[in-house]
Amino acid sequence: MIRRKKLIPIIIKMIKKKKRICIIVLVAVGIAVVGANIFLGGKKTSKASTTNMNKVSVKVIKADMDTVASKASFKASLEASQEGAVSNKVAGKVTQVLFQDGQTVSAGQTLAKLDDTDIRNNIKVDEAQLASAQAAFKSAQSTASSAQFGVSKPQIDVGTAQKNYDRTKALYEQGAATEVDYENAQAQLSSAESALQSARASAEASSISTQTQAANIQTAQTNLDNLNQSLQNTVITAPTSGVMTGKSINVGQYLSPGTALGKVETTSPIYAVIDIRESDLNYVKSGASAKFKLGDDSLKEYDGVVKSIDAAADPTSRVFKCKVQIDNKDGSLKPGVFGNIEIATNESKKAITVPLKAIAGTEGNYYIFIDNNGVAKKQNITIGEFDKDNIEIKSGVQTGEDVICTNVGTLQDGDVVKVVSE
Repeated sequence: MIRRKKLIPIIIKMIKKKKRICIIVLVAVGIAVVGANIFLGGKKTSKASTTNMNKVSVKVIKADMDTVASKASFKASLEASQEGAVSNKVAGKVTQVLFQDGQTVSAGQTLAKLDDTDIRNNIKVDEAQLASAQAAFKSAQSTASSAQFGVSKPQIDVGTAQKNYDRTKALYEQGAATEVDYENAQAQLSSAESALQSARASAEASSISTQTQAANIQTAQTNLDNLNQSLQNTVITAPTSGVMTGKSINVGQYLSPGTALGKVETTSPIYAVIDIRESDLNYVKSGASAKFKLGDDSLKEYDGVVKSIDAAADPTSRVFKCKVQIDNKDGSLKPGVFGNIEIATNESKKAITVPLKAIAGTEGNYYIFIDNNGVAKKQNITIGEFDKDNIEIKSGVQTGEDVICTNVGTLQDGDVVKVVSE
């Protein structure tokens, strides 16, 4: 009995302790359930909020058939509108090269320099020779002037002697003068004529000497001019404006006259060369507008105009060579590059067109987005002809499809969209 009485309080105490533990467990379970509900509810709310945030407002337009001008396309190769050969006119050793292939140069721009030491030394020698010839010419002129003046007195003396001779002869024939007087008068005349002849010969010699010195001056001046021209030619310049190609010159190289050193190609304007058939001559005419593209899928166009068409077809291929001139002011087009020339024909065709702003992607990989029941669907396309506003779709879009034409640069395939207007 004593043991039973002691045991009952112990059991009651244990029951109370277990009751408290159960209550604590139940409270913990309740907190966990509430927390889970809050977390799950928050997750659903977050998901709904994210869905609403991803919805993009867009404008769409229905793809439809339209009438577009038909264009003929021709394979084209680009070539310079003008070429200038770069070469040297004088021999010499290269001391400077001031250009590289691909460099844009202007007409008259210095491209290279040759050693001019020998030419400069020769110029100094010729300058001295010219000065000497000029001094000799002045001396000869002075002598000639004196010799010419020396002819005047003998001429007077001859005149006087001639009159004296004539008078004495008349008197002698009349017997009024002696034979000695007559012979003396004759001798004086002969002496005066000899003196005059000598003076004239001296004057003529002086004149010839003057002419010789003048010729020496001309020769010395010509030699000096040639040397100065050769000095200028040691500086090799661009014959025209354009882009340098075919560089073939190095510092230290010795050049013979006329060595080909490179070319200057004028690329503004630039020519796109195409081959056309006789049937194409109905719309390919001189002055006709044309468009050049680097590839069929390129959205970048260059305006051109038909510049020339060969008068006769090639005897082998039976095609006409045609050149289309393109301004190329920015120099982005280079000779040797291939592309396509498009020229409008006299015909039209039906094609699916969409606004140009609806196109995204890069050359050869263009795409658009279709509104597929509120979801943006990315579709690859093949493009055709286009103008400043619309573009032809050859494949990838069907008539009646809703083409998204706004926000195409930021849209992703599968984005939820909301059409705000059509």
